[in-house]
Amino acid sequence: MVRLKHLRLYSGVLISLAVMFVLSLGGGLWGAEQSIGHWTGVLFQNVCHQNPDRSFLFSGAPMAVNSRCFGIFAGLLAGWLAIPLLTGLTLKNRWPLWLLSLAVMAQIIDYTGNLFHLWVNTNMSRAVLGIFLGMAATVAVFELFKPEN
Repeated sequence: MVRLKHLRLYSGVLISLAVMFVLSLGGGLWGAEQSIGHWTGVLFQNVCHQNPDRSFLFSGAPMAVNSRCFGIFAGLLAGWLAIPLLTGLTLKNRWPLWLLSLAVMAQIIDYTGNLFHLWVNTNMSRAVLGIFLGMAATVAVFELFKPEN
């Protein structure tokens, strides 16, 4: 069994991320036809533009967040779940920050390319890049939870 430093903090964030992930599924989880106006949509209206055309459907209703935000939430949760596995790594360089920078740059490039009609991004490409960003963010902080020797 892996022992983590700051176990209570880790556990609290894990529970929060899991709840955020589930709630981001939107009104479809509770049988609503829409998430905009539904209480789940209201929860996320200040962190996501919630364009239904850029959202996945869950139980026939657009999710409470767009596909990129959902990908970020999924990546944060997946990355957070991986922290106990990552604590065995010893990183003496700054590659986690480079990874996070790369993930942010990928978001900017994807947005800009779509804006200038160089390509068309899709809900799936937005979600995949969001997952990459969310996981990179957790990799950037995982060493805070490594147990002291």
